[in-house]
Amino acid sequence: MKEIEERHFDCDYGLFKRPEGEEGRALLKDMNEHHRKLSEWALSVLPPMRCGKILDIGCGGGMLISLLARKYEKASIYGVDISEESVSLTKEVNADIVNEGRCSVTRASVSGLPFENGTFDLITAFETYFFWPDLENDIKEAASKLKKDGYLAIVSEMYPHPDFNERNGEAARLTGLVLRDNDEMMKIMKVCGMDVSVNTIEKNNWVAFVGRKR
Repeated sequence: MKEIEERHFDCDYGLFKRPEGEEGRALLKDMNEHHRKLSEWALSVLPPMRCGKILDIGCGGGMLISLLARKYEKASIYGVDISEESVSLTKEVNADIVNEGRCSVTRASVSGLPFENGTFDLITAFETYFFWPDLENDIKEAASKLKKDGYLAIVSEMYPHPDFNERNGEAARLTGLVLRDNDEMMKIMKVCGMDVSVNTIEKNNWVAFVGRKR
């Protein structure tokens, strides 16, 4: 069994779900660095697509939006997060495309996305699904905002696996996150009207679920 890199949780653990204040902002900046390689990998497994509009759910510190803006140079990008601190930092990190009118960031919940149905070509949700209050209904809500043949990418640096049970269990205890088996996630996304593929890097315990709306 490969040695597991330990992740240290050294802040107010509720901040992982809703970062606020100076401590929350510091955590978001740390996440921007910590999740960069995961995000780059996950974007690399997406199928080729032409994107006019992209939504990032749980935009956190804004790093993913920066990567999306580079990968899809002509797309308009929208971000939502329940944390005001996340909204503020995401706007700062992406000030160039915000000022160009190419990026808009709003405080909102995945359970009530403030967009018309059938709006987006791509919706991303990185390092966030495990905090969603009603997973199946929240995935259904996200899928409703996709155009036909649009893609929903749900990505996590953790999934249930025997080699990582101790680390993942400690993360769940400290932060309240709820991990789902890969088969269960695929089943939920299929019920919500998507054809789904699952991509993993087992040694890292990374997973990317990519659903195409039927």
